[in-house]
Amino acid sequence: MKRLLHIFIIATTCAAHADTLKPLAHQVVKDAKDLATAPVRWREHEWLRLAEGAAIVAGAYVADNQIERFVSRQQNQVLNQYLRGVTHLGGGYGLDLAALLAAGGYLRHDDQMMSAGVDALESSFVAAGIVTPAIKEVVGRARPIAGLGKHSFHSFNSKYDSFPSGHATNAFAIASAVATRYDDNRYIPAVAYALATSVAVARVHDRVHFASDVLAGGMIGHAIGKSITLNHRRAKVVVVPSRAGFSAAVRW
Repeated sequence: MKRLLHIFIIATTCAAHADTLKPLAHQVVKDAKDLATAPVRWREHEWLRLAEGAAIVAGAYVADNQIERFVSRQQNQVLNQYLRGVTHLGGGYGLDLAALLAAGGYLRHDDQMMSAGVDALESSFVAAGIVTPAIKEVVGRARPIAGLGKHSFHSFNSKYDSFPSGHATNAFAIASAVATRYDDNRYIPAVAYALATSVAVARVHDRVHFASDVLAGGMIGHAIGKSITLNHRRAKVVVVPSRAGFSAAVRW
């Protein structure tokens, strides 16, 4: 959480003058309000999607033990090394990648790349830094590696924090932001989602999460990442490099 907040602050305070941050800060506040009040504005198809997502997670919950045993038994050197490496994309490496996109876009004067990085950082901060930790605290589910079974819940006990998966949330928040910014590219969205899915599989493979944990985390990350990025595109948030640092403008 501290590293997430630290990188987010660095990425959004590169401007030398505070007034260049005001439009971007305004948009961040608007994003938070939109996400908090979104259910009030949902239509039938959006409620249907929520119900479908809940049904998928519930279905995975029923089969959690069987899925966890099957995935964790898939052991070979190549697979283990890949999953061991890719799991970090749901943590610090994912944030590093998002920050590199923002910095790389700044240095290359590439607005699309920089916007993808900034959106990914904000999406990660909201989804994996606020929403998922709050749900973890309330649900208080034991991890499979603890050997307590899938029905072990201890609300408001920080030792039990399996549901939802923070790594899956983070990976899909970043992937969704990048994929949405590059929806005109055939390959980048596929690679982004493939890596995020690999993170989710790795968490089940290492027995630190059940399948329902990573599915719920992935859905949270995807929904928030896509929502924030589409909000920015609709609002035409423009973040461009300048001599003073980053200059932001919001055009409604």
